[in-house]
Amino acid sequence: AAAAAAAAAAASPELQPLLPRRLEEGRQGKLEDKQVYSSRGRYSARYATSICCFFEFHSTAFAALQIWIHVFGYLLFSAIVCVILFFSCRRPELINTTRMSELVVYSSAIVGFVLIFHLSFSLKRWWTLRIETLGGFWSASADLMMVTSAHFPDASATDLKALVKRYCLASLELTFLQAQGTDGVLRRLMEVKLLSDDERRKLEELVSKPQAMWVWLAGIFQRLTAQGKLSSRMCGVFYDICARGRATVGRGRGAFAYVDTQIPFAYVHFLAVLVHLNSLAIAGKCGVVAAVAIWNLRRSESAGPVSDMENAQVLVIQVVMVLCLPTFYHAILEEVAQLSDPLKDGPKAFQRATCTDLLQRECEALQAAGERPPIEAFQVTEEFEIREGDIAHDFAVIKGAQQSLLS
Repeated sequence: AAAAAAAAAAASPELQPLLPRRLEEGRQGKLEDKQVYSSRGRYSARYATSICCFFEFHSTAFAALQIWIHVFGYLLFSAIVCVILFFSCRRPELINTTRMSELVVYSSAIVGFVLIFHLSFSLKRWWTLRIETLGGFWSASADLMMVTSAHFPDASATDLKALVKRYCLASLELTFLQAQGTDGVLRRLMEVKLLSDDERRKLEELVSKPQAMWVWLAGIFQRLTAQGKLSSRMCGVFYDICARGRATVGRGRGAFAYVDTQIPFAYVHFLAVLVHLNSLAIAGKCGVVAAVAIWNLRRSESAGPVSDMENAQVLVIQVVMVLCLPTFYHAILEEVAQLSDPLKDGPKAFQRATCTDLLQRECEALQAAGERPPIEAFQVTEEFEIREGDIAHDFAVIKGAQQSLLS
């Protein structure tokens, strides 16, 4: 493996700054039995779904500080309601909390159903962005590298293939940078040898930088065709691949169609209002029931049909409810917010370094396969025999040609 990596680095000197970390990242990317997240953004499903999930906090839905600020606020509101009711009401035990509890149960069920639907929709949107945009980009880049390596297998075309590979990787990096709003200065891409100084200056003047890379790629094959080094039919094949790659990073149906088009604000605002109102209702109800339970705990069991253990149980249930239900609801809201823009940095986002590294490996593998095919691939083509009529050459029928010849 080390020898293969060294050979790949020697074959692609323009990408050497990206390559030395490859073997180390491969070792770090391997998941251990007691590890949830690796450096490559993968997790162990067996460990994550075990009882150890209670002890894992990093990169989970409950890691956002905003969630716990809201939960603390609801807990404080519930405590205020409890104190006010306890000291202002002469006989809190006469309060009937059944109707209030029923209202909270029904509203919580409705909000929970809407939140699950909202989360399901966001996950579907996230997966569509991964398959149709990032996956489509990956497919177009690999297809372009495959056709280029198969059509130009000689070592004399190494510079051409290296440029195609570099432009594909640069387009991927620029896609993430544009989504994060950091594509104004591209010196970092110069440092890792993905862009030259001339390319950087020309790109910084443009708006859709990832699409510009595919225009440059298509222009390469157009100039090869104009110089008689590539057939017009093959140029059409390259054009089709470049058009597919450009579409994946465009605003029509590409990555930025999802990034620039958010879920309607009115819908998100309405859902957030429902969650906050329901959480306040839960906190208020728990405060009232907790006040009644505390009052009953002060009463003697001999004074009436009251159980200290029952009221202690009710009090604990209210504390757990005011802590857990708002936490779950706001965790779903926070998770949806993270899933809405997976091209930005974060544990729920697509891992940019991993995507770039894997695409680079795949392109280098396709280039190596085209330059060093097996002996059997040559033998079968040399030994293959055709019979007359097996192959139909392309032809065109010109209407009216027979009449013009007879005349």
